[in-house]
Amino acid sequence: MQQRKTWVIAQDGSGDFFHLREAVLHCAAAPEQPVRFLIKNGVYAERPFIELDDYVLEGENRDRVILTAGVGGYDPWPGESKTGTFRSQTLFLGGGHATVRNLTVQNTAGDGAVAGQALAVYADASHVLMEHVNLYGNQDTLFTAPLPEKEREENGFRGPRQNAPRLDTLQYYRDCVIRGNIDFIFGGANAVFDGCTIQPLAHRSKVSYIAAPNTPAGKPGYLFYHCRVQGSCPAGTVYLGRPWRKDAACYWLECELSAEICPDGWDNWRDPANEWTARFGEYGSTGPGARKTRAFGSVDDPKLRRRHLEQLQDLRARFRISE
Repeated sequence: MQQRKTWVIAQDGSGDFFHLREAVLHCAAAPEQPVRFLIKNGVYAERPFIELDDYVLEGENRDRVILTAGVGGYDPWPGESKTGTFRSQTLFLGGGHATVRNLTVQNTAGDGAVAGQALAVYADASHVLMEHVNLYGNQDTLFTAPLPEKEREENGFRGPRQNAPRLDTLQYYRDCVIRGNIDFIFGGANAVFDGCTIQPLAHRSKVSYIAAPNTPAGKPGYLFYHCRVQGSCPAGTVYLGRPWRKDAACYWLECELSAEICPDGWDNWRDPANEWTARFGEYGSTGPGARKTRAFGSVDDPKLRRRHLEQLQDLRARFRISE
C-alpha cells in the first residue's frame, strides 16, 4: 500500500500551495497516489474538480475553511444558453475514494427561481465519506450521483457525466450540516446521513423539499439516521422528500422532526402513480413534525426498521465507521 502524501494549502504562503485547485492539478499527473490536502483557515473562492483514486480533503476548522463559488444553472455558458445544474458545482468529487472532513462548501448563487439550480457539491466518487462538513446552498445543494438513466429536458444533464455509464456510488455523511430549500439532497446514491442537521430554508413558493432521490430499482437509496430537522421555514411547509424518479427510496429512522415538516410528509411530484412505486417511510420519528400516518409511505413498520438498520451497518462496515 502506498503511503499517503500530504499537501498543505494556505493562503498566507506557509503551505505547499495557495489554492486547492493548484494542488489537485499537481496531483493529476499521478492519480493513483493516495493524497491528503490539509487546508488552512481561509475563504477559498474556487471550484476544485477532483478525479483521483484516493484522496482526503481536511480543513483546519469546519467553520473557518470555506470553499465558495456562486455559479447558478441559469448563468450563461460559452456557446450555450445556460450553465445548467450539473456544471454549477463549487466542488466536484470524482474518482475512487473521496473523504472530506472539517470544512464548509457553499454555493452562493442564491434563490433558484432567479439563479437556477446551484450545487455546492457534485459527489460522484465511487465511495464518498464526509464528516463534520457544512454544505450550504439553496436549490440542489448536494447531488449524490448517479444521474437517472434518461433526462426529461433536452440537455438537462449537460455536464461531466452526461454520457457516462450510471455507476453505483456509496456515500456516508456523518455529523454534517446540510442547508437548502428545493430538493437540496438529491440523486441516485446509496447514502446514509448519520447524525446530521438538516436545515430547510424558507422559499418564495412557501414550500420546501428536503430529499429528491432517483434511486435505481432494487437499490437501498437514502437513509437518514438520528438526524435533526431544524431550519427557518414556517410550520407545515417542508416535505421529507419527493421522488425524482418512480423507484426513489428514502427512509427516516429515529429522527427529530421540527414543526416545519408538513403532516403529509411526502410529495408525489405531481404524479399519484409515484405513491405506489416510491419506497418512502420512517420509523421512530420524534418532535412536533412526527405523525402516525402520512399521505403515503410507511410509518413505524418494524420489518422496514430492521432492513434499514442492516443498510446502516453495511455502510458503516464498508467505511470502517464505529458507532
